[in-house]
Amino acid sequence: MLPPHILIADDHAVIRTGIKYLLAKYYHDVAAAEADACSVIKTKLSKGWFTHLILDLQLGDCNSIDIIPELLSAYPDLSVMVYTMSPEAIYGKRLLQMGVSGYLSKQADEDTVVGALRLFLHGQSVVSDELKQKLQEDTHRTLHSNNPFDELSEREMMVFRHLLTGLRVKEIANRMDLKVSTVATYKVRIFEKLGVNNAADMQRLADAYHIL
Repeated sequence: MLPPHILIADDHAVIRTGIKYLLAKYYHDVAAAEADACSVIKTKLSKGWFTHLILDLQLGDCNSIDIIPELLSAYPDLSVMVYTMSPEAIYGKRLLQMGVSGYLSKQADEDTVVGALRLFLHGQSVVSDELKQKLQEDTHRTLHSNNPFDELSEREMMVFRHLLTGLRVKEIANRMDLKVSTVATYKVRIFEKLGVNNAADMQRLADAYHIL
């Protein structure tokens, strides 16, 4: 069996170096490469063979959550673990639903990171006890959720997040490489599903449900 080939994607060199150090220290048969941007991730995945991707959510040229569905679709055998400072309470459940194998905080100590890497390399999920509890609670809820944001599709959620940052429809279209009319349609659907009429109401609803 070929050893794991890991791509470490983070825009901070010290993070990439630290993960490579831990891999070399505890997992001698692992090959590791680096990427500092979404464009580099795509290039390296297209030109090389990787079994695992350790991914920060915020990279220099994009919010990498936007490319996760694309990567998992193009490389279905690729295991992805998100390693980030972004709060698990906001992104953890949605990312797991998207198909990532784990979610690890950069605030975790070395023992926790080493343990997470062990699980990740052996094909097991990396999920905190808090997130496990939340997922278990969700399985016991009714099919009709009271949270209107659960009605949004992944693409609608991406557009929604951009709207929250104040981007206009044209700017979002350029950011997501979509037609302006397509983004405008998404915006109408988002407002309809959330039951709001303007950006201010959307922001207040997001605050109420602690959506970033």
